[in-house]
Amino acid sequence: MGSVRHAMSFAALALLALPATALAQAPDVAPAAPLPPEPAPPAAPVPAPAPPAAPAPAVPGGTAPAAPAQDEDAMVAAEWVARDTDLNEANTLTGGSGLLRTQHAQSGAPGQFRLGIVSEWYTGNFLCTTTFPCPATPTSGGNKITSDTLHHFGGTISLGASLFKIGEGTFEAYASTEAVANSDTANVPTLLQVFGDTNLAVKYVAPVGNVMHLGLFTELWLINGTGSVGLAGDGTSAKFGGIATADMRGLDSPVPLRFSANVVYAFDDTASVVTDTETGRAAAAGLPSGSTIPITRIERYGLDVNRVDHVDLYLGGEVFVADDRARPFLEAHILIPNNRQGYACHQNNGSPTANPSGDYCLATDKLAPTTITLGSRFYPWKRGFSVIAALDVALAGSTDFIEELAPIPPWTLFLGAGWATDTWEKPPVVKTKIIEKPVEKIAATRHVTGFVHERDKNDPIANAIATYRDRSDLAPLATGADGKFGDDVPPGQYTYDIKADGYKPGSCDVAVPKEGAAVNTDCPLEPLPRVGTVVGHVRDALTGEPIAAVQIVLTDSQHKEFRINADPSGGFRFEGVAPGTADVNVTADGYLALVSPADVKVRQENAVDLALRPIPKRPNVVISGKEITIKQQIQFALDSAVILPDSFGLLTEIADTLIRHGELKRVEVQGHTDNSGTADHNKMLSEQRAEAVVAWLTQHGVTSDRLMARGYGQEKPLVPNVTAGNRAQNRRVQFIILEKEGSAPAPPTGERKRNPLPGF
Repeated sequence: MGSVRHAMSFAALALLALPATALAQAPDVAPAAPLPPEPAPPAAPVPAPAPPAAPAPAVPGGTAPAAPAQDEDAMVAAEWVARDTDLNEANTLTGGSGLLRTQHAQSGAPGQFRLGIVSEWYTGNFLCTTTFPCPATPTSGGNKITSDTLHHFGGTISLGASLFKIGEGTFEAYASTEAVANSDTANVPTLLQVFGDTNLAVKYVAPVGNVMHLGLFTELWLINGTGSVGLAGDGTSAKFGGIATADMRGLDSPVPLRFSANVVYAFDDTASVVTDTETGRAAAAGLPSGSTIPITRIERYGLDVNRVDHVDLYLGGEVFVADDRARPFLEAHILIPNNRQGYACHQNNGSPTANPSGDYCLATDKLAPTTITLGSRFYPWKRGFSVIAALDVALAGSTDFIEELAPIPPWTLFLGAGWATDTWEKPPVVKTKIIEKPVEKIAATRHVTGFVHERDKNDPIANAIATYRDRSDLAPLATGADGKFGDDVPPGQYTYDIKADGYKPGSCDVAVPKEGAAVNTDCPLEPLPRVGTVVGHVRDALTGEPIAAVQIVLTDSQHKEFRINADPSGGFRFEGVAPGTADVNVTADGYLALVSPADVKVRQENAVDLALRPIPKRPNVVISGKEITIKQQIQFALDSAVILPDSFGLLTEIADTLIRHGELKRVEVQGHTDNSGTADHNKMLSEQRAEAVVAWLTQHGVTSDRLMARGYGQEKPLVPNVTAGNRAQNRRVQFIILEKEGSAPAPPTGERKRNPLPGF
């Protein structure tokens, strides 16, 4: 095509100082890495970066509050250890801190700058194959080309800067520019181009814990024009992405691993730079106005042109080895195209005038170019200088091609180096003169072992804390799984104050002699009562308004009964409740009685919400003669004993009736069905439904000894099973009163003559 995209940066073009023909003959020549700075002594390894110490607040007169010099020196030293660690963050190809392409949701310390130079190289033949031949050239004898030789060499220079803190996070800015040369034997001219694009970006990252970090970034992609000098405004593109990083070095037990994931949407308008070329080719071929002849596959690769937007997914992980001097990493990249531009691919592939690319189309052939990258960074001096080596391997997109996307080579080798510098001036190390003076002889120490256990038992208490009374100069001690703590102390009298979860505070004394063996002391603790607390509110189930002054009765797992009245806000609190399941019972005027279970845990506040249903103006439950009559039917799932939620209100009324009428000593809960299905199946289903109703009522405050479940199947229809309506009446649950206070018990209904109407 003969067009040239000029480099945007002299620094990037310096990578291509060798003639393109020399690059084709010696593709393995990589740019020489600049000499590294003078190596500094290796810093001691640090598990995780420590946050910079906050400066002491200024006071009038320009003086700072007095602080122990030793503490201040330690804070400054910790800050610079963290800054030195952050200095080893390195640039991606676009300039943001990360791996080769995957960005980390972490950055350097404010005031640190990073420079990176990376070269890339490939040689081989993948653009012209028998499946995807390239167009004929004047030297090919009019035949399509099925084999080519491509030499690719390029370089990227990037600059990143961690500027300042915003809250807990860091604001980072970065930029990059690239230059590339390609030579392909199947293209005319052989040397395709030298071009440069520039990327400007900002990024914000912040920790959300010791391990997780999150970030956002946006990149402005400035595309250089073809056949002219300067930027192509129509080709300006942009990227927006989110980052998540899990740095396992932040764990309590640090692990030298870090993983990052990026999700990026690219508004890709790079195809705009070839619009004039494709229109001009169509005009030269005599095609109608407005027609285009797409550039070839080789040109699309050389120009790195995509005709559609894409979502880029990056996933990377690295491991820190050899005292952090080596960081092997593995990356994966998937490009998912999205035809926002509405580009119409030329379907007649292979036509010399319509589609010289000979490629497939996104509309009919889906493709998501995918690569994995294996590489490592090395820090020979661990002070901001690094070298990188990485190899891209294509999994998809190097053997199948579509007109909308730039091809990717089967492999690409990357070699480069990076530098980082800190603009903050490190404070000088002040050496103090050591004045020797006589030191008093310190008495020999003796070892003291304390055993913390439950009083009157020999059970050890782990994780108890023993502090020295009136001796702030001695550090507190903790017991292990065996309940023991130990320390070496000078002779004297000591008192240990002991605290442990679930026990009353206690103490133990020990006298340490000047001579003799180790000393043991016994430290028994009194256990706290193993009880819990139940708290909650009483409210109207319909309006949510609190119900005050009503009495709440709680019966705990040991059958101990507590009574209390709700406060004006409907709140209540029971203390000293035995652990286990407790029943909370409330009966209020105008409301249905409610019994709710509460799971009581030791030394915890256990919450329960009591939502009372108002008594219906038209009751659905009436005691009539020898039956508790219900005006609605309890609804079950089809051919099942599962009670539907629509019937919970009716069951609450039934429970309320039984709770308020304690004179009903025994009630038979009967299950009945119609004659659909077999008699045995109906018998079993009716029994299961009766048992489900008894279980529900028992869970809501009705004692189980007052209820008896029995299923009659299809044996006792109310009406003949001749219509759907009649069968619906026969599917029912009835509550027959077997025993009432002050009257003789009635025999179960299965042993007496059945009356035609219920309740008689």
